[in-house]
Formats: sequence, C-alpha cells, structure tokens
Amino acid sequence: MRVKLSYTVEEEDVLSEAAKLVSLVSDDMQQAVNLFSAAQRELLGKNDTTDDGIVNLKKALEMIEEYRRALFNIDTRLSEVTEIVRGYDDYEKKKLEAERSETISEVFPHLGDMYGAD
Repeated sequence: MRVKLSYTVEEEDVLSEAAKLVSLVSDDMQQAVNLFSAAQRELLGKNDTTDDGIVNLKKALEMIEEYRRALFNIDTRLSEVTEIVRGYDDYEKKKLEAERSETISEVFPHLGDMYGAD
C-alpha cells in the first residue's frame, strides 16, 4: 500500500529537496531501461541464457509487468515532484505580487483612497 508523506523544509531548500526526490527514482529508471531491453530480447528469442530463438512468453510477460511497475513508480514520483514545484512557483508568484503591491502602496499612499474606497 502506498501512503502519502509530508514534511517541512526551509523556503530556500524546496527546489533542492525536489531534486533529491527526483534522484530517488534513479534505481527504478535504471531497472526500466534494463527491462526495456531485456523484454525485447526475450520476445525475439535472444535472451541472456540462449540465442536459440525460443521465446519464453511467461518470462517476457513478467518482464513487461515489472517494467510497467517501474514506470509507474517513476511517474508517481515525478508527479509528486511536479506538485511540489508548482506549489513553490505559485507561492513565489504570490509573494512577488504582495511585494509589488506593498511597494506601490508605499510610493503612492493615497492611491487606495482614490480606488475602491466607498
């Protein structure tokens, strides 16, 4: 069963933490690359133990299923990192907008009195 984790980091560490999370898929990525090649060889009857043209369908199907699981793990992790990076981007945009609004209020203190005041 998969569970969702949550933890807190400093604002300036968000992207480096996201990079660490991406690096966690390196084993799955390598496994996927290996299975990609191995499944093709097996389906062509050119497996690691023999080159006799005999296809072990059960083994090929197992490899394909394992390949799919590796891709799922990669996709899940990348989706999670995407959420983190988008959330960080939204946060940064809102922070910048708030800073701009504050600067405008400081430069033009009476602007708020002219617009929107009832």
